[in-house]
Amino acid sequence: MATVEGGGRKRLGGIPWTRGVKDMVYYLIICKSLTYAQRTASVLSKVGITAHIMRTPRTIASEGCSHGVKIAQRRLPDALVALNRAELSPQRVFIMEADGSYQEVRL
Repeated sequence: MATVEGGGRKRLGGIPWTRGVKDMVYYLIICKSLTYAQRTASVLSKVGITAHIMRTPRTIASEGCSHGVKIAQRRLPDALVALNRAELSPQRVFIMEADGSYQEVRL
């Protein structure tokens, strides 16, 4: 199959890809502080969910300097159960689409 450049992104057989990996969709769990993001990531890690702490993008940050925890799309239900058991309720949850846009998820 030929690799084709298009729209600033490489395409393989008509399917967009980045650095050889298919575009992925993630959830971003918004926390009120870095400390809560670290606690959230720790709880998720203990139950086998890969979690990455990141600053909340300005486009969705409602409270200035918040942080979020990024997890894979398929892990959200397990993550919410684990956080509920640890009494760590997320402030908000956003879905991060492959195109870089964010949509808030109602829980």
